[in-house]
Amino acid sequence: MSKYICLCLLLFFFERSGFAQDNLAVTNIPKDLKLRANAIVRDQQRTVDMRSPNEVLLHVRQVLTIMNKTALAYSRLALFYDKSTTIKSIHGALYDERGNLMQKISAKDFLDESAVSSFSLFEDSRVKHFLPNILQYPFTVVYDYEIKFKQNLIIPDWTPKPYQDMAIEQSSYNFICGIQDQINIKELNYKGKRGEEKNEKQKSYTWSVNALAAAKTEPLLPPAESYQTSVKIAPQQFFYYRKKGMYRNWEELGRWVYTDLVKEQQVATPAMVAKVNTLVADLTDDRKKLAVLYRYLQERTRYISVQIGIGGFQPMAASEVERLGYGDCKGLVNYMQTLLSIAGIPSYYCVVNAGSMKKNMDTDFASMSQGNHIILAVPMKQDTIWLECTSQKLPFGFLSDFTDDRLVVACTADGGKLLRTPKFSENESAQRRTAQFSLNKDGDIVGAFSTIFSGTQYDNRLGLIDLSSGEQAKALKEIYAVDNVDFIQINYTNDQIDTPSISEKLDISIKRYAPKNGARTYLQPNIFNRKASVPIVQKREMPIYINRGYVDNDDITFTVPENYTVELRPADIKLNTDFGEFVMELKQDHNKLVYHRKLLIKEGTFLPERYADYAKFVNAIYQADLSKVVFLEKD
Repeated sequence: MSKYICLCLLLFFFERSGFAQDNLAVTNIPKDLKLRANAIVRDQQRTVDMRSPNEVLLHVRQVLTIMNKTALAYSRLALFYDKSTTIKSIHGALYDERGNLMQKISAKDFLDESAVSSFSLFEDSRVKHFLPNILQYPFTVVYDYEIKFKQNLIIPDWTPKPYQDMAIEQSSYNFICGIQDQINIKELNYKGKRGEEKNEKQKSYTWSVNALAAAKTEPLLPPAESYQTSVKIAPQQFFYYRKKGMYRNWEELGRWVYTDLVKEQQVATPAMVAKVNTLVADLTDDRKKLAVLYRYLQERTRYISVQIGIGGFQPMAASEVERLGYGDCKGLVNYMQTLLSIAGIPSYYCVVNAGSMKKNMDTDFASMSQGNHIILAVPMKQDTIWLECTSQKLPFGFLSDFTDDRLVVACTADGGKLLRTPKFSENESAQRRTAQFSLNKDGDIVGAFSTIFSGTQYDNRLGLIDLSSGEQAKALKEIYAVDNVDFIQINYTNDQIDTPSISEKLDISIKRYAPKNGARTYLQPNIFNRKASVPIVQKREMPIYINRGYVDNDDITFTVPENYTVELRPADIKLNTDFGEFVMELKQDHNKLVYHRKLLIKEGTFLPERYADYAKFVNAIYQADLSKVVFLEKD
């Protein structure tokens, strides 16, 4: 009987989806969709039914063909759940290339594990996940599942083609809500016209795409939001863990975050008040008070993820952070803001889309799903000081490439405000290296070099500072990746005054670095800083996006044996393009060879047809970095 019921469910699924089982053969996929595709969504139907603010149903039916091992990870289904999210049903099936059933999938086939990350102490989220154990390709996996959410603050969005190497036969998204419900809709790169239906009880919106071909993989893609089709929905009236609210824009949402989530968590204890008053007692300048309190935060607390229920959005109480000595980004920012309020210094609790790729908060579409991190902004008379409260190492007033140069939302009693974090110019994001090396007749290199990292390159060595010497040496061998290199002495200095920078001083030796052939020795002057090549393509489809600019300067002096003369050397190079600048110069002064290299990369977005020029520029640098000097040894 159970087998009969399971079979009926699968037949019901295919009838509902309009995708019959005999269509599962890979031969039925249109040829143009197979081109460049590692995976193909044969059919996907995504339905969100918002029955009430505290009852939202998500129903997904998906038929996905995996063409090769490269796309195996796309076949994994991972469903997260917690006290506000329930997995109501889940099943599926696996089919071979001809469309023959290989395996039925039920809930018992899914692994059920804690979703707690290695750096999280409290988190009530769990995950059910399944990855097909398949050795033959192509194959097709069918999933059918339903999830119930007890909140509507976060509505599942729709991105039918999340990967460049994926093709789509057909995909649709249907959103259903009450006739009186007010929602905000954001359509990105959707070329069709959405369907709308209404009756006396409910209304529905439908989006669909068909026949989306896979795209070739291209380097330096722009942010996905600029080309991916997606639909995002935010109900104006919402419910979340017994919290209710209403918003239409960032001003209203930011006010709700501050008033309903943050403010009530900022009750200072008498001990906190006494401590702050003691720390700033002799200070009259607010900037100095701020620096002292930020140092106190760094010395007294540490970061740890805390995401229990509403804790995903609401910070821990400041008194709890004070008592425990730890908190997540929300809790630590809230704690720092509370300390500042005791000292009479106003500040802003800011939501940001953090990550190395710059990502702005959407100016005309407010939603709680956009931010993933919290930082603190402190307005001063002359400027605004930005604080990363989760780091015990970052200098006062310094934001790294994790949160630099992007729009954030400041949540205040007066409402949400869009602010931009500081931007580092190409010349500020610098790596400056000087070196003195000696080359002996065996081709060995010995000497010392010093490198200063600043701006967005400050983070390049921040993680190495507190490691043991052995761990530092191991990490440096991976970073510099030169055969036979030994780090004899390692020293780091973290300069946090004025413009923050990290100084790296290394004494090294490299056995047999410069190979010999008879009387000739071949030296590659650029030992540590070589630019990788980029592929040459006939036609670029997407714009070229350089996320962040920087500058590298290398000045290396080689002392060679007295009887070595330069027989052959590369010509000096100077390139100046829209993408950046490159200089390579070699000078000889008796038995010294001086190598100078400068590479400046400019941030920006460039038309696809400029890719040939970009590839020419980068590959010229690649070739220059590989160039050698040939020394002739005289008797």
